[in-house]
Amino acid sequence: MVSIAIREATIADSDQIAQLVSDLGYRTSSSQMRTRLEAILKDHDFHTLVACDGDQIVGFVGTRVDPLYESDDRYGQIMALAVASARQRSGIGRMLMQAAETSLIQRGARVLVVTSGNHRTDAHAFYEKNGYTFTGRRYKKPLTLS
Repeated sequence: MVSIAIREATIADSDQIAQLVSDLGYRTSSSQMRTRLEAILKDHDFHTLVACDGDQIVGFVGTRVDPLYESDDRYGQIMALAVASARQRSGIGRMLMQAAETSLIQRGARVLVVTSGNHRTDAHAFYEKNGYTFTGRRYKKPLTLS
């Protein structure tokens, strides 16, 4: 296996991250990702890491840290995780998760949560294999002003 380097994302990574997000089923243009990353990279509660094989980004993970209502601790959340389809099951996802966990601990998180769509059974197996426990459901509702 070629050596994979994990580093912090930059605006210059917008094109390749947009492709990874699109591959997850969330159509995203390079310009949309650039706009999103400009906001995300300025927000100190968020942290984005990319996995690189040379100049090629083969995966990324986005996290955030927030306070909890039920305790004095902070929690971390995996907001996004993607590995290029041709590179899945090669250890890159695990490397990204470990780097994300280390970063979250350093930023004060004491528990980590991740959500995953019901249809992503491969992702569920990946998270469980990496020590995560299914604890509930997530509900979603679009908001509009009436």
